[in-house]
Amino acid sequence: MPSRKEYLYAEISLDPELIDKFPSERSAYHQTHLEKERKSFDRKFIGKLNWHIKNSLSERQKQVIKLIIEGLTEREIGARLGITQQVVNIYKWRAVKKLRDKIRA
Repeated sequence: MPSRKEYLYAEISLDPELIDKFPSERSAYHQTHLEKERKSFDRKFIGKLNWHIKNSLSERQKQVIKLIIEGLTEREIGARLGITQQVVNIYKWRAVKKLRDKIRA
């Protein structure tokens, strides 16, 4: 039976390429400068978009956008709101145009 010391100092064969790559491996939690800037930009953009959805759209446009975000189709939205699919499409595109214009400004 081997002594305890033999278990503690067992040889492990490693690929030299693996050892060379190890210092350059990034942690899953590490973020580059560009990744941090992108996340900051995304947060600002989403905040601005949410503000304009709340303050720039009509009540019906807000309802339509909210239901689209929930994943409903135009037909389902129309049935829920008591309007036709074409009218839902009009509200959607007017809301998108208004938001696009506000965000670009």
